[in-house]
Amino acid sequence: MTPMDLQDRAQYLTLALFSQRIVSALMEYVDENKRGKLKPSLDEALVSLRSIQTKRPSALSERRVVAFTSYEHLRTIDEVWSPKDRANAIRMVQAILRAPTNPKTKPVANDLIDLFSKLQDQALWNFEQPKPVSTKVMQRLCRLA
Repeated sequence: MTPMDLQDRAQYLTLALFSQRIVSALMEYVDENKRGKLKPSLDEALVSLRSIQTKRPSALSERRVVAFTSYEHLRTIDEVWSPKDRANAIRMVQAILRAPTNPKTKPVANDLIDLFSKLQDQALWNFEQPKPVSTKVMQRLCRLA
């Protein structure tokens, strides 16, 4: 394995850690009613998700985009989340940020935990089992970037 291969594969770990931070913050919120990590984690998620929805982060948010900045990140999200899932994730994050004290946001947080857990699992799988990408998938991912 070349250093470049390892560097590319490390991107999957970066995405897994990003997803884990969000899942952990959401679980603390749901299970223990702790909100200390909630806003910073969800703000990062929102900025990152919006950057792939618009395909071009604004200059202001560009520095704050944590995930979905590399081929490996885009490939993984494309494997796990449909465009509808991405839009739903943005709506769920916004709903939780708007009203974290509303008890109705806890089920929303649980749904978001499921989405980010799937993303984390796929990122770890891709790190462990890298596979070649078909031309069709590569073209699609290039359009996302």
